[in-house]
Amino acid sequence: MYNLTEAYKTVGPSLEHEVWNGRFACTNSNPYRTMLTNELRDTLACYTFTLIRKGHLTMETNGQVLSLKENDLYIYLPGYPVKICSVSDDYASIVLLVDEQTTYETAAFRNLIRASYYPLVQYGQPKLTLTSEDAGRLDAAMQAIQDHIFRPTQFNDETLEMLYSVFIFDLIDIQGHSLSPNHVSRRTEDVFISFYTLLQQHFAAHHDIGFYADQLHITTTYLSRIVKQVTGRTVVEYINQMLAMEATWLLTSSSLSVAQIAERLHFATSASFDKFFMRMRGKSPSSFRRKDTSPSGVEKM
Repeated sequence: MYNLTEAYKTVGPSLEHEVWNGRFACTNSNPYRTMLTNELRDTLACYTFTLIRKGHLTMETNGQVLSLKENDLYIYLPGYPVKICSVSDDYASIVLLVDEQTTYETAAFRNLIRASYYPLVQYGQPKLTLTSEDAGRLDAAMQAIQDHIFRPTQFNDETLEMLYSVFIFDLIDIQGHSLSPNHVSRRTEDVFISFYTLLQQHFAAHHDIGFYADQLHITTTYLSRIVKQVTGRTVVEYINQMLAMEATWLLTSSSLSVAQIAERLHFATSASFDKFFMRMRGKSPSSFRRKDTSPSGVEKM
């Protein structure tokens, strides 16, 4: 998958000054820049928070159509496919992007997972509709991060981590009076967070639910129930989506052969990889790569 630096090299090579050490980025987005998201082919390995300042957009995410308007906050989590469908001419937003690995390493990780998944659990979609006051509060927190990226200080890494934590805590506080109480237990949250962390590290090598259940010292049935309860998705859906995203990225950004990609993603044979990719993307890896690199243009997922 694209990390933050690679994403900017693909869609914003002239704007790499917006990225701090490949860890944080914060940008003011417009219709043109928003549509460039489709060039990433749904393979961005970042947590992304988009706060709509003006206008509206429509996107497809995780199999559903989502409409966003002024004061809506959209939360993107790695592993969720996204396609921007339309953007109004007056659209404006502020977007905070945080590298996935950076998120794992910060003290805010547990709080981030909780904050990110609450809207999904409550409403079945990863967005919050905020009051003007709450939107302004998050906007100010994101602008503080943006200011430190553009005007770094001596301890910028530490400062940005703290500001990121402040943003997450503000988001959780806002959710406290925007959402109904979440009845998911702390134990359930702990298991899901541990599974999600393991998945990012091992999805290429381990495609079976048994591996993750064994690592967590629980049964496959219990793990399946927890993941379904928290996100509405199955463990297999998570694993397959991560594999499909990585395969898409390798086919479009590397010179590896289809057989080498199959081996890298630990498929038993090239044929089994072909069958998997056909099921997930609707065409074979070879035809997908030919279409993607054809001079007629880039196909959007």
